[in-house]
Amino acid sequence: MQQKAHTFTKFDDDLNSIRAHILEMGKLVESQFSQSLLAFFEANTAIAHQVVDQDYSVDQMEMRIDSLCVIAIARQQPAACDLQSIIISTKIVMLLEHVGDEAKKIALIVEQLARQKLMTSPHIQGIRLAAQLAQQKLAEVIDSFARLDSFTAYKLLGSEDLINEMFNNISRDLIQSMTDDPRTISSSLAILFVAKAIERIGNNIKDISKLVIDASNRYGEI
Repeated sequence: MQQKAHTFTKFDDDLNSIRAHILEMGKLVESQFSQSLLAFFEANTAIAHQVVDQDYSVDQMEMRIDSLCVIAIARQQPAACDLQSIIISTKIVMLLEHVGDEAKKIALIVEQLARQKLMTSPHIQGIRLAAQLAQQKLAEVIDSFARLDSFTAYKLLGSEDLINEMFNNISRDLIQSMTDDPRTISSSLAILFVAKAIERIGNNIKDISKLVIDASNRYGEI
């Protein structure tokens, strides 16, 4: 979608800089999530350590973007529509940071499973489809923000329903497994926490999609 020019070229520059930083953060979070899943499915603690360490970079990027938003507001004193664009940006950044937090949780669970030498569970495979779907939708919502593509963002609004349904199925299977064999309780709970993290990421993707739609509409009104 073609953006219309703002009254002040300098404010255009500020907005473009903010968006560029958000896209950089989005790609970092996307990589962090993918790596956390790789660590989980391959029981690779080395990759899990890298994911945990990467969380610092995500947090630093969040603070950097927040600072850019504050500076843009203070320096340019934007009109209401432009101010709302910055507010939308800060909300997207917050949601991306939440995705990074969930990826970190998955990595920490990998470390926990390895440290406690817990038995593996056949239900790990049940998470794979939900994980692949969440990865795909996360990439798509970041791309929709890059292009301010409200059409693609709108199509993503229902994706969390399927991820939630998958989570419910996984939960039922894990509860049944723990009931049938109490020895699986520790590992099953860990796997359930991973599934829950993926479900939360699906919800974050939905919320980012709504903001992309709002952002694209506002650019069209300027």
